[in-house]
Amino acid sequence: MRFILRYTFMLLILAALYGCGSVFTPRGPVELKQVWATDNTLRTPESVLHDPDRNVLYVSNINQNQERKDGDGFISKLNAEGKIEELFWVTGLNNPKGMALHNNVLYVADVDEVVTIAAETGAILGRYKAEKAEGLNDITIDNEGNIYITDKEEKRIYQMRNGRISTWLDKTKRENPNGIYFDGNRLVVAFTSSGEIRFLDLDSKEFTDLANKINNADGLTKAGTDGYFVSSWDGEVYYVNQEGKKWKVLDTKGKDINSADIHYSEQTQLLYIPTFRDNRVVAYSVTF
Repeated sequence: MRFILRYTFMLLILAALYGCGSVFTPRGPVELKQVWATDNTLRTPESVLHDPDRNVLYVSNINQNQERKDGDGFISKLNAEGKIEELFWVTGLNNPKGMALHNNVLYVADVDEVVTIAAETGAILGRYKAEKAEGLNDITIDNEGNIYITDKEEKRIYQMRNGRISTWLDKTKRENPNGIYFDGNRLVVAFTSSGEIRFLDLDSKEFTDLANKINNADGLTKAGTDGYFVSSWDGEVYYVNQEGKKWKVLDTKGKDINSADIHYSEQTQLLYIPTFRDNRVVAYSVTF
């Protein structure tokens, strides 16, 4: 009888300990806390980008149809507090996705072309066709002004230089590249098909594995000086350090809220998440 009581007591202690996250669940190096969220008048927001010079946010809206060039895509402009200043700031796009900013020009990936927009006025400056492109997705720019664009459908990375777009890397390990980010002398690439996150050397064009098992890996952005935020389109956000260790820092799957092409701003110290089908942008403060 004493043995049974002692055994039962030990099981209760173990159960209590397992229920205490501070004992058995190591605390991650990053914490997120929601600061604000827009209303839901956005229309399938896919990407968000903070403009530090004007302290505004640009949001790409796919709108009605993701499969064809229908001309109903647009860019919205938000203020720093998440209020939508101009819902239809730039119109006449198709399915705009990833964005990058350089020398007061906003670059937008739009199906098979890159659209350039004057950040000051919202005027469309040009449209540059990427040959054989089927699904341009994300954009990043290096220190020399070279622009790299992923094509998730064609498993390709394009480069835009001096107003011309050419294939820079074809058949990216037979996987679908999605998020891309320039960091130092290399690119960081998220592969949505395999959940792999890899470094890509700009000179050798060789890949080095960083992290894996992030299902439907989508957006990718620098997180402080020591890591990256990577979104899973399903509704998760991970923090990945330089050694490839990862922590899940956000999970909204249960609410059917996606996490598309995310962006972290050093200036505001906020992580911005477009929620796609939920039609909002949500901002989170970041504690490292």
